[in-house]
Amino acid sequence: MEKIFKLQQNGTTVATEIRAGLTTFVAMAYIIFLNPVFLSATGMSSAGVLAATCLSAAIGTILSAVLSNKPFAMASGMGMNAYFTYTLCFGYGYTWQQALTLTFISGGVFLVVALLAGKKAVTFIPENLRHAITAGVGLFILLIGMLDAGIVQMTAGFPELGDLRSLPVITSLIGLLVVVVLTVLKVKGSLILGMLITAAFSLATGQTALPESFFALPTALKDVCFRLDFAGLFGSGSLAALIAVILSMSIVDMFDTLGFLIGTVSKTNEVNGGDTEKLDRVLVADAAGTMLGALCGTSTVTCYAESASGIEAGGRTGLTALTTAGCFLLAVFFSPVTSIFNSAVTAPALIMVGIYLLMDIRKVSFEGMDEVIPAMVTVTMMPLAYSITTGIAAGFISYVICKLAARKTGELNIPTVALSVIFVLYFCLG
Repeated sequence: MEKIFKLQQNGTTVATEIRAGLTTFVAMAYIIFLNPVFLSATGMSSAGVLAATCLSAAIGTILSAVLSNKPFAMASGMGMNAYFTYTLCFGYGYTWQQALTLTFISGGVFLVVALLAGKKAVTFIPENLRHAITAGVGLFILLIGMLDAGIVQMTAGFPELGDLRSLPVITSLIGLLVVVVLTVLKVKGSLILGMLITAAFSLATGQTALPESFFALPTALKDVCFRLDFAGLFGSGSLAALIAVILSMSIVDMFDTLGFLIGTVSKTNEVNGGDTEKLDRVLVADAAGTMLGALCGTSTVTCYAESASGIEAGGRTGLTALTTAGCFLLAVFFSPVTSIFNSAVTAPALIMVGIYLLMDIRKVSFEGMDEVIPAMVTVTMMPLAYSITTGIAAGFISYVICKLAARKTGELNIPTVALSVIFVLYFCLG
């Protein structure tokens, strides 16, 4: 253990690393039940998605541990699973097999960028847009959570307050109350605890029933694994639309990971100067995890901010990540449990995840209208257009327009302008 993970050098022990890994798993275990809710809406097998979610999380986390020796865990990203279902499948009409193919390709694009530029790639994208994209995804997820809970409903294309007297809505409100209280009290694993308490209420009121068995072999994995459809994808629409979608997916994945590294790396007592290569390896692991996750049958895999809980518990090396990965591998055998976690149970956690992401709005600079307008366009267009790609595209285009109008061409760079041109083509031809 010492030779592989350099525990003494990092000021930690085997016991501390294992405890930290378990802490990280508890903090992010909610994805095991939330991800199937999203992806099964496209027609995918719920049990298959659960197994794929756990397997891909284990693979990505193991890659991170082996390549970087860092306590960083990965799993299917919240936001990208919403993108998969509501933008790719429901919005653009792709089949879930084609959406998996797009996920695989976007992971390949990210992998090339990670190998060539590493974490320097973040400098190509305006900082305000990075934070606005995260906040916009959060607002989009928050809206989806409200709709799933029934707290808000769409009538004739307009939102209005749902029926707060119906039992499913009451269940969601109770779950939201529990999650909010646990979060405010800073209880570790508040989301998964809130879901378990809400599930217990749902069972007690007869809305759901216990499965015949809590354990099963992951045979349903075959229903979603290795189901990519390249032929159908490239015959399904314009090339401009495909390029725009792939770039959007790659950009969001890259931002998620880079933002995570920037916000978390200081907690591991690292010095930026001598550890750049290992941090770049995390990006490689993330991109490779996305490609392998698509093959398993799930949406984009990315680093999880919940890794910070394990770091706070003393995790410093890849042994923490390997412990988390081991827990995900064990969770592969719990697919029957998905029947308990209906939308009323998972919606409160979804709403809270949206709030967490929306908090990035505080990092947006409001010093000039040439910065404010693109950021607000990005944040608002995602939920209003019901499309993450549309929000990103509108943000990039408006950013270039505002900088040209303000005569601040020096703040523009070739990648930003090139992406804006591609997104203009996306709107005109897609």
